[in-house]
Amino acid sequence: MKQQISYKNFFINYAIFALIVAFVFGILTYLTKVSQKSWNQNLKTVIETSLAESEPDTWELGKQFQINNPLGSGSACYEARNKKNGENYKIIIMKLQTFYGPQAGIYIIDSNSKATFKGYASLHGRCALQLKKSFTGRRVEYWKLRLEEMFK
Repeated sequence: MKQQISYKNFFINYAIFALIVAFVFGILTYLTKVSQKSWNQNLKTVIETSLAESEPDTWELGKQFQINNPLGSGSACYEARNKKNGENYKIIIMKLQTFYGPQAGIYIIDSNSKATFKGYASLHGRCALQLKKSFTGRRVEYWKLRLEEMFK
């Protein structure tokens, strides 16, 4: 009888623990889903602002879409339209390792899957000037070639 009581207490404690873990997991999932929309909107705003600094009144961003490739897991892709020539493009923001640590790099991909590096998002001043001089870095070229392969 003592053994049955200890098993009963064990399973009750285990059920309580499992419910607490499920509750915490549910709260975290809910918070992630709620904040996802504002995260995507702010990311879109950062891209628009960065592109407007280099080419004012040129780009109009559309909706975000998912990249179905494991290499695209650390990036976001948006549909875009060039207001001057009316063509549709894809704009990708992704994390690139630089001398100053990881920075968000912006690539533009045209309809022929040709990628062009446009610069780093939200950088100003001396850092922006030094990173602008290193556009032809190995990491930038590597991701340029990889993105061209992904969007063929």
